[in-house]
Amino acid sequence: MKQSSRITAYVDGSQMLYRAEYGFPARIISRTGHDITGLFGFLALTRKALHGCPITLTHAVVVFDADAPVARSRVDGRYKADRQPLTAGSPDNPFRHLPWIKRSLESWGLPYLEHESMEADDVIASLVHRSRTAPAIVVSRDKDFHQIVSAKVTQWDSSRGGEKGWITPEMIRHRYGIEPAQWCDYVALVGDPSDGMPGIRGIGAVTARRLLTGGLAVDDLATELTREDHRDALRQRDVHRLDRHLPLPPCGPTEMPESGLLPAAPLLESLGVWDSPYP
Repeated sequence: MKQSSRITAYVDGSQMLYRAEYGFPARIISRTGHDITGLFGFLALTRKALHGCPITLTHAVVVFDADAPVARSRVDGRYKADRQPLTAGSPDNPFRHLPWIKRSLESWGLPYLEHESMEADDVIASLVHRSRTAPAIVVSRDKDFHQIVSAKVTQWDSSRGGEKGWITPEMIRHRYGIEPAQWCDYVALVGDPSDGMPGIRGIGAVTARRLLTGGLAVDDLATELTREDHRDALRQRDVHRLDRHLPLPPCGPTEMPESGLLPAAPLLESLGVWDSPYP
């Protein structure tokens, strides 16, 4: 993607928090003996992503999941059914860090958003759609964002570093043999184990690519699938589709601070976290 006068980063905050809590290379303990790895790691990883993007970012917003997003589970009960529910207040719940994360983002001068019942994916998709004339970088590893990748929208897996993490229309065509707009049809056929969605039995990547050749969609496969499988594929596709039309408040991305983002350690020092009876 070529540099433009305005490049906005939409950070998948929930995924960044999970990555910080469970994938940060060291456990971070406060002076009061509390494990604040999720908080420290989130700030460190988010700062690294926003400062380390190969393209200079001018605006940014961080988006979080709702406390208990249920919309997709209502479409198909298999969606994430195998995941253990998070217990409020549990030391294993990474979202226990959210109050301090929000205070930290406010100190950075970065806005954050969350929807009462939807996932961060849908909020980001709606924000991008609302500003569809402006170039955007979606900072996330979630493959469901492949469906909104376009000439204006690049997905970036910041964990891979640099342009190796770029996900563009060309990359999707090369890797999967489909257009970004066909992503939901493709994953409805092959499945997505991370979300508990099985796909259609007997269909793998090669068959899915063949079935979708020429820009076809699941709707066009009634004669290729059994009646039951066709209905199931349509339902699974609906699960993976991002809602691009959520009613969101007018607030959104703001300009990146000219002075940059304070590193995690001194930021938490300024907020008194290191000596706090956390959380």
